[in-house]
Amino acid sequence: MRPASYLVGLSVIAAAGLMSAPAHAAAPGLVDGTVSAAGATCSWTNATTSNTPPNTLTINHTTISPTCSGGVTVTLSSSPTVTFNDNPPGTASAAQIDVTANLGITCGYRVTNVTVNRQGTTRTYTGGPYTATKTSGSFLCPGSATVDSATFTFH
Repeated sequence: MRPASYLVGLSVIAAAGLMSAPAHAAAPGLVDGTVSAAGATCSWTNATTSNTPPNTLTINHTTISPTCSGGVTVTLSSSPTVTFNDNPPGTASAAQIDVTANLGITCGYRVTNVTVNRQGTTRTYTGGPYTATKTSGSFLCPGSATVDSATFTFH
């Protein structure tokens, strides 16, 4: 079902940066993202973050306004924390990402232990596929959904 797939996709996008926020005050950064699932794509630009990579940061979920194909609406339910490991091959990880999708019915999903891989020496990270597990919604919502791919660019 499409609502589940879109949720999973957005979850993966958000997951690009979870974990704990740094103890010191830092300059905020920005993140763009694209997530694809079930033949549809959700993307956003310039969501704010609490810091810049490679520092641990939190993505402010209230600043993510994805545009999705297929008439679905998706919202990130909380602000994920992202940690970075710059040792080869370079990764960004989030412990948990929660999303809500609506395409006629509302379904909630969670993706856990998400890791995306850095592309070269840039701050662009890609990954997938990921499985999202249903956390809320009607019996019409699938129990799980697959996110095909996710790309995040921090700047």
